Amino acid sequence: MLKFIEKRWNMKKFNILIALLFFTSLVISPLNVKANENIDSVKEKELHKKSELSSTALNNMKHSYADKNPIIGENKSTGDQFLENTLLYKKFFTDLINFEDLLINFNSKEMAQHFKSKNVDVYAIRYSINCYGGEIDRTACTYGGVTPHEGNKLKERKKIPINLWINGVQKEVSLDKVQTDKKNVTVQELDAQARRYLQKDLKLYNNDTLGGKIQRGKIEFDSSDGSKVSYDLFDVKGDFPEKQLRIYSDNKTLSTEHLHIDIYLYEK
Repeated sequence: MLKFIEKRWNMKKFNILIALLFFTSLVISPLNVKANENIDSVKEKELHKKSELSSTALNNMKHSYADKNPIIGENKSTGDQFLENTLLYKKFFTDLINFEDLLINFNSKEMAQHFKSKNVDVYAIRYSINCYGGEIDRTACTYGGVTPHEGNKLKERKKIPINLWINGVQKEVSLDKVQTDKKNVTVQELDAQARRYLQKDLKLYNNDTLGGKIQRGKIEFDSSDGSKVSYDLFDVKGDFPEKQLRIYSDNKTLSTEHLHIDIYLYEK
């Protein structure tokens, strides 16, 4: 009798385990299935090649994403402007001896007005060459990187999963590469961290002679509400950050709920 009861109990535990595994597959698999479907839609030969970029352009991309820390500010507010599509934050910097003011450029005056005199958070990549509007020679500039401060914070930092393929083969990426504490986050904040990882670990913008094996690439940010933003990693405009970083002037944001990143890299 005891053996019969033990056998039934073991069978019950087995059934529970099978049910849990089935449920887990339903929760996890859609993201990977969708990502695997996306890789078939990437037209590798339509992506720009690293060889199209000058050494100056590559060096500045590397410097912007890997060598410089992003500008991060919380609960900032200003009513000052230089041009109608800008916001000027005076005395923004307290920890950078070379800079004092921050000028944020947007692609429209409407967006500047939307954030004018509001409490905002800033996460952006800076440039200083051809940056005008604040204290002379002590102003840094960015494009976008602004989100509302009120009502946009998560209870704890969220790690954004990355699906990475190199030459069609999926690689494992640890969950600590891209993180945010925001409910709605700018694509710039995500992209800055992702490209920093790609440069640090895979030498994305290094010349071939300096170990840069990646020749083409694409990054996609995919949110649960169907919103998607993608960049060709080597479709770089100009040689200097003042033009290269202009892709962020739209201040595009995404919901972090079920957000993930897909990256497709090719070595030829």
